[in-house]
Amino acid sequence: MKNVFGLKKTVIASAVAAASVMAPAIAAAEISGSLGIASMYLWRGQDVSAGTANVSGSLDFTTDVGLYAGTWVSSAGTSVNSEGTTSTETDFYAGFGGEAGGLSYDLSYWTYVYPEDDVGAGELAEVIASVGMAGFSLTGYVSANNLSDSDEENFGDDLYLTLGYEYDKFGVLVGTWDLDADDANYTHVDLSYSPIENLTFTVSKVVDSDEFAAVTDDQDPLFVVGYSFPL
Repeated sequence: MKNVFGLKKTVIASAVAAASVMAPAIAAAEISGSLGIASMYLWRGQDVSAGTANVSGSLDFTTDVGLYAGTWVSSAGTSVNSEGTTSTETDFYAGFGGEAGGLSYDLSYWTYVYPEDDVGAGELAEVIASVGMAGFSLTGYVSANNLSDSDEENFGDDLYLTLGYEYDKFGVLVGTWDLDADDANYTHVDLSYSPIENLTFTVSKVVDSDEFAAVTDDQDPLFVVGYSFPL
């Protein structure tokens, strides 16, 4: 579940959408890609790569009307399983984004594939909506799963919300869960700094957690260094 360098998962999707809005009118479509490496896979306040480095890459197709689709591949994508390993991750996404009167907007569908954990396309998914203005951004991630072993409708059972602000080289993000499971929510804060283009330092700390949350507020802060570059 993509979250590059401690920032929200829709960073690349929003950038793709913004690029499509600014593209020259003569360009009907564009293909782009990126590569990145980080000291760990930081996902919503959690280290899901067991403290190991994470390599990732993306390939995106965008149009000048704001429609886009793409894929993102990661060398790690889940926390350590019973065999002591992590699964690779492949995300597939499609959406629409743009800007009007200084307000940016983005709506997309993401599905997450974990081959080693036997999670296929469509089984684990989210609908993501984001708006932003003057450096502020608000994003909601709504579960849209179609788990093969579930007989119940589970759209919207889990909700993850982020509120972020970016100014110059600095960024702050607050993320919080509203899970269907009882007493499993937690809130984290991420602070980021990018001294040069494509290089980002992030510190993440869980600041509040319920009794059965995946992480606790007494855990040490997580520090991540990440670098990415376009292809």
